[in-house]
Amino acid sequence: GVYKRQVWGGWAWGLATFVLVPPLALFTLSFAERWDEIRHDLELFFTLGNRKRLKARLLAEGERLAGEVERLAEEYRPKLDAPGASPVAR
Repeated sequence: GVYKRQVWGGWAWGLATFVLVPPLALFTLSFAERWDEIRHDLELFFTLGNRKRLKARLLAEGERLAGEVERLAEEYRPKLDAPGASPVAR
């Protein structure tokens, strides 16, 4: 009598476990699958965001370099267009 009720509640705990464990397992499985999808989406978001920022930085750097090349071309063009300035003639 008394000893059987003290062993973790006996059949009541067994029945509760039998009823509650399968839904808990299904919830855990669906949560884990959704978390994998969410983690993949987050990685993709940050990767594309980083690429977008990198592309913007590279475009800005390219424009800066193009301006520098144009400035140097304007600076050296008169020297190269001057008579007798051909490097082949030297």
